[in-house]
Amino acid sequence: MGAYFVWLSWQYFHGKASIGSSMVKLLHSPEMLLLMIGGYSLSFIVKALAWRLYSGRDKEDRLALYIHPLLVSLLVNHVLPLKVGDLARTGLLARSAAIRWDDALHWVAVMRVLDMASLLFIGSVGALLLGLEASPWFIVVVALGVLVLVALYLFERRRRSNQQYQTDRKGIVAFVQRHYIRLQSTLASKRGAAAALLTLVSWLLEGAVVYGVTGVLDLPVNPFEAIWVTSMTIAGQLFHVTPGGIGTYETTLTASLGVLGVSGEVAFAAALLSHGFKFVFAYVTGAASLAMSAVTWKELRSWLQPTGREGHIK
Repeated sequence: MGAYFVWLSWQYFHGKASIGSSMVKLLHSPEMLLLMIGGYSLSFIVKALAWRLYSGRDKEDRLALYIHPLLVSLLVNHVLPLKVGDLARTGLLARSAAIRWDDALHWVAVMRVLDMASLLFIGSVGALLLGLEASPWFIVVVALGVLVLVALYLFERRRRSNQQYQTDRKGIVAFVQRHYIRLQSTLASKRGAAAALLTLVSWLLEGAVVYGVTGVLDLPVNPFEAIWVTSMTIAGQLFHVTPGGIGTYETTLTASLGVLGVSGEVAFAAALLSHGFKFVFAYVTGAASLAMSAVTWKELRSWLQPTGREGHIK
């Protein structure tokens, strides 16, 4: 990926659709810029709504308690090379909402699973509608996911038929049981279904960034195609070793637009412009959330270090 990104930069950065001319076009298209800012901002608000709903604290917690951790996490992921923003997200929620660290981490982990499920769904539907062949690895992932769900279902039925959980059991078994019960009961409820639906909607809204950029560059990409390209690009960033996934993001987005018939030069310019927009958004909103949440540098570092989290699990 890194080598391909360097090659793309060498080939296209000084082309007709360079990042400089693309930025000028965007700045001269305030309606598209507002669409990108509005859609991207709203996607995080909807994610926060889904997160708060899953936690079951929608009656007692302000939405801001969930928005700020999301934006701080976004900032950390765009500053540090490894994707560790979720640790900061967990720490800030645990502190702001006065809850256990492991409860906050549980909610973050489940929301990440819902994120990937949404991206997988959008990518699957898009591939079918675009007439693309399914990757063997995609089939393997889907099959494994189905097997896991079936195994959990069978395990739960057997457990209920044999015995009731002992709520006062000690150690790691009790810890795992407690979180498994919460996961199983919530996802099977209307609240869990609503959280999953809101998560899906948030990713539909995030497609506004790619749609706005492709619109500025006069590319024949419709809203659904922009959403599909976004889902493929984000799914490709599950693991990355550069701040904000530099290289991986551009490579995946360029390739996805290429599937839609967009030339490599223009697709790469669109990738650079959309990623640049997300970097600016992450820095501005993340810094504002850090300030509004009164997060100190020492506190932020403690959330990213294992030794700083031990005391939160009781």
